[in-house]
Amino acid sequence: MFKRIKVEKMKYKNDSISYALVLLSLVVNILYFANLYKNNAQFYYTIEMGMSVLYNLIFMLGVFMCAEFIKKYNRNYAIATFVLGIMQIVRIFNYPLDALKEGALSQGNYNQLVIFLVISGALLIAGSVISFVNSTLLKEYVAGRLKVKEEE
Repeated sequence: MFKRIKVEKMKYKNDSISYALVLLSLVVNILYFANLYKNNAQFYYTIEMGMSVLYNLIFMLGVFMCAEFIKKYNRNYAIATFVLGIMQIVRIFNYPLDALKEGALSQGNYNQLVIFLVISGALLIAGSVISFVNSTLLKEYVAGRLKVKEEE
């Protein structure tokens, strides 16, 4: 049972915890982005680098857009944010691993990039799960299917 006042407040307040987690993941992704491209090895001057930069920019725009919709308890964007979190973790095995194999990144740099991607992905997944739970709770309450306990 949920307290009525807590659920009632959700109609008027933003989902600030989920929003903050998703924006924090964006900050961590920016750290990843900056650290990945600060090396000037010749490996980076390829079409693959251009595609990686383009992907990063689109990814960051998508994360910001999801954050804005999550703030308003949108379940569809909570699911999209979860997918982005999974994609962030899968990215470990793409461009940074290729750069490590080619010798353009040291093992230390690669480990740092992996940490950034894992933290960013985990924050996205955590924010999406919290948002999904909160938006489902609010949706059920508004539809009248959620039992709430009156305040004492």
